[in-house]
Amino acid sequence: MFALYACRSDPVMVDDPASPIMALLPVRHALTNAAFLGLWAAGSSAAWAVGQAGMIQRWDGSVWRLESAPTQETLTGIWGIDDLPLFASGTGSTVLRRVGDTWVRDSVPGDAVLLDVWGLDSTRVWVVGNNGTILRRAAGAWRREAISSPFELWGIWGDSEQSLVAVGQNGVLLECCDGGRWMQVASPTSAGLFGVSGDGTGRIVAVGGDGTILVRDVGLWRQVSSPTTANLFAVTSDGPGRFVAVGDGGRVLTGDGVTWSIVPTSGARENLRAVSSGGGRRFAAGWFGTVVSDAAGWLPTSAGGFLYDVHVPADGRALAVGSGGLVFAREGGVWRMSSLPVTSSLYGIAGPSSTARLVVGDSGTILRSVGGAWRREASPYDGLLRSVWWGDGDRAMIVGGNGTALAWTGAAWIATSTGFSGFLRHVEGRAWTDVWAVGDSGRALRFDGTGWRRVPTPVGSILRGIAIRSANEIWVVGDAGTVLHWTGTAFTKVASPTEGQVRAAHIVGGVLYIIGEEGAAWRREGMEWVRLDSGLPVILLGIDGDSPDDVVIVGDLGSIIEGKR
Repeated sequence: MFALYACRSDPVMVDDPASPIMALLPVRHALTNAAFLGLWAAGSSAAWAVGQAGMIQRWDGSVWRLESAPTQETLTGIWGIDDLPLFASGTGSTVLRRVGDTWVRDSVPGDAVLLDVWGLDSTRVWVVGNNGTILRRAAGAWRREAISSPFELWGIWGDSEQSLVAVGQNGVLLECCDGGRWMQVASPTSAGLFGVSGDGTGRIVAVGGDGTILVRDVGLWRQVSSPTTANLFAVTSDGPGRFVAVGDGGRVLTGDGVTWSIVPTSGARENLRAVSSGGGRRFAAGWFGTVVSDAAGWLPTSAGGFLYDVHVPADGRALAVGSGGLVFAREGGVWRMSSLPVTSSLYGIAGPSSTARLVVGDSGTILRSVGGAWRREASPYDGLLRSVWWGDGDRAMIVGGNGTALAWTGAAWIATSTGFSGFLRHVEGRAWTDVWAVGDSGRALRFDGTGWRRVPTPVGSILRGIAIRSANEIWVVGDAGTVLHWTGTAFTKVASPTEGQVRAAHIVGGVLYIIGEEGAAWRREGMEWVRLDSGLPVILLGIDGDSPDDVVIVGDLGSIIEGKR
């Protein structure tokens, strides 16, 4: 047991039930949170990204739009010529061909997971996949090409029928053609090779696991020094000695094929799986519907990741944080992509003002803003930190995995004993002597300024959010539509408006709001719930705001929603 601070103050809450939030207005959201695995850039105003569940997204120079696909299979690659995509590959022996503005499915021999596609023109196209599959389209039909390798093939590129390269599992390198046959050649690595491209001068680059980079420029393949150990999944070239490779953690590399450097990037650092260039512009795409462009300083032009929490101070300069370092900031009423000096996912944010904030996240991340300048602080726990509360003065508490609860002493973060080994998902307080935390297995804990004690709850489900109005009115929400009400002595279960997950709760103007699945929020009126719909098919994850005139809700698809009276 220990003591850090001992003063207590009750917040003053003003009831204004006559003017609750009446509508939810979406401000921004992405089209998908599916992972993109293939990309074709035809120019600055024409690009296509393909991915999970048959997702095809098209860039028209200003916005991304969805295109209809005749499959729900995962699409793994896309290739085109001039300003049009022509073919896409995918699982389930999927090959799509573009006819006009419509995608149709081609019939192909065999049953394979197809992993990449490349062509020389509309009549000469190759697709590679598992079990050493190589398919060629000629005279309007697909046929299987004979090879001796049973490896999975993950990438293909070529600049003529006599100069084709396929790469894959265990560092396998296949070249074509010796009398029309694919031949396996010596490889300097056993690392998986995921992507391959050439610059048109005879130099070819292959990239793969653990930052592996291979070059062929004098007839033999050799491994060159890499500035990263992150897995590299794709590489492209837009001219002699001009290569770009991308991979995990949003890593972007540029080089001449032999010498490479890491490109400084900001914004969401989701894992990148595809890269393409056209018309002097480079695009890369990856997890959670992320597409980044060098024209925007490698900031996302599309980002469908999760925004987990938001902070709305009195001056309106709100900040939302999420997966892969996804950050949006509101300045002058306008939301724009921003960044913080970390690459980890961020889950919680709190603070007394726009210039004094705490942000917590994965890998023990603790960021503090002092006067608007961010610094990273040492954490005694290197796991996932999920939620942060900042009370009066400099009092603060962070909770996360393994029952972790970190208290700020005024000089450092120290671990406090919670007696719980499960995941704590939210922390909220009235004062330093009355802080609450909730988490898995229906666990609720209360901190009195010296230590934690368990408070029984009538449920065993995951508890995810807390809203505190007074010592005798606390609301806790969680999975399976759980809504609990504390009246000073015990928690009771309250009838819920949903059977789905309730992810957060917040009291604004004396009115309780809860948020969750299907892009919905509910406000409490007497003993009833009134549903508010955002119109977005998203999970709402975080809510903040002190006035009904400025409430912000965030969720997946990078969604930002403002509440309106």
